[in-house]
Amino acid sequence: MNQTGLSIEVEQLKAQVAALEQLLEVYERETIEQSNRLEKAMETVQQHAQQLAHSEAALQVLKSILDSMGEGVMVADQQGKLLFVNPAAEQILGDRHVLLQDKAREKPLEALLQPDRITPYAVSDLPLIRAIRGESIDATEIYVQPAEAKGELEGIWLRVTARPICGEDGSLRGGVAVFHNITAIKTTEDALRQSEARSRQQTQKLEQTLRELQQTQAQLVQTEKMSSLGQLVAGVAHEINNPVNFIHGNISPAEQYIQDLLALIDLYQQHYPNPVAAIQTEINRIDLPFIAEDLPKLLQSLKMGSDRIRQIVRSLRNFSRHDESDMKPVDIHEGIDSTLMILRDRLKSRGELPGILVQKNYGALPLVECYAGQLNQVFMNILSNAIDALEMSVENRHFATPTIQIHTEKTDSHVIICIMDNANGMPEDIRTRLFDPFFTTKPIGKGTGLGLYISYQIVVDKHGGSLTCQSEPEQGTVFCIQIPIVPTCGDRSSLLSNSSSAELMYEFSD
Repeated sequence: MNQTGLSIEVEQLKAQVAALEQLLEVYERETIEQSNRLEKAMETVQQHAQQLAHSEAALQVLKSILDSMGEGVMVADQQGKLLFVNPAAEQILGDRHVLLQDKAREKPLEALLQPDRITPYAVSDLPLIRAIRGESIDATEIYVQPAEAKGELEGIWLRVTARPICGEDGSLRGGVAVFHNITAIKTTEDALRQSEARSRQQTQKLEQTLRELQQTQAQLVQTEKMSSLGQLVAGVAHEINNPVNFIHGNISPAEQYIQDLLALIDLYQQHYPNPVAAIQTEINRIDLPFIAEDLPKLLQSLKMGSDRIRQIVRSLRNFSRHDESDMKPVDIHEGIDSTLMILRDRLKSRGELPGILVQKNYGALPLVECYAGQLNQVFMNILSNAIDALEMSVENRHFATPTIQIHTEKTDSHVIICIMDNANGMPEDIRTRLFDPFFTTKPIGKGTGLGLYISYQIVVDKHGGSLTCQSEPEQGTVFCIQIPIVPTCGDRSSLLSNSSSAELMYEFSD
């Protein structure tokens, strides 16, 4: 080989060596870079391994916490499959928690009821399933029926709170439900409600009893007071009646005697026209012609006065009816007239108060079998109220004549007595309360609120009739009493059962 060829070969070898060196440098660089990447990957793996270790530890800690909780905890994935059930949940629900695994179940869960303890829960309505759908549920109550297979007698109450579980990207991953047993609380609440209801019932009964006692007491007091007054009225009427009858009975013979004496004197004057001076002086002193003219008028006045007293006594006795505690056929018109006779003084004009005109429109009524004294008391109450209303109306407005109209008529089986006045009337809210006990529109001390209440009892409860009132402002008031002519068997038995209350119950104003 010549020198030139050798030089060329050397140059080629040098070029190859240089290329190899460059390739080695690239390889070394790539090796270093790859080594660096591996180191970084190892570091990342180590970090993930450490994080995984920490997560497993945290998960174990969390599981321990959940296992030790008294509240039940259940976790489900997005498909409704249970991922976690802590011991408290298993203890509270037993094997019922498996009912929640089938999210597509259509049949209601008969073991789980809504708070009404009647309606079963549909699977789609359960808090955990709703949380899987993204809803947040707070303090929903569920009643779990007792398991008959285990011999349980009482169910349990659960209060459930549920929340959805979301990933870092906000997507739904499942749901968690936390619940605890509130049976003791609900039992206490039920006991408190029952106790409160019993207390309320007892309070209402006590209030009703108190009202009845107050009404009974007021009626007894009023009955005793007015019964004594009735006895007094009857006694006074009886005592007055005897001397008045004596006077009235002697007026007629006294009148005859006086007429005879006057006739004798006239006869003497005819036969002895010129008496002695002493007799003539006495005739002039006593004014014998005046006496002869006025004495018959005086006797007639005495007779009218005695008749008037006898009429008043008869009205008092008829009104009180103290000796008539049984039902008897009675003339209703006589009772109304007797009541008007007693109220006659209140019907007269007094000072600035004009007299009250009473218009009677009496129909043909048969005798009515009733408690006459009590029915007269009803007339007294209604007429007294009408007079009071007219007196107050006179002070508030001007009208021609204050008037009370009394209308009576007969139907096939009843008699109707309507007492009307042209006073100011009353609004509806007052009219509807007229027959309530102790309700009065009068000032304190002028009314007890028992008059119309007792009247209603007398007419409705004791006679089987009806007592109604119609009134409007500025239109006057009408009270209508309807009484059966002859009580039916039912009415009669009711009346006989209340015969002890046939005593007088007077109340002169409501």
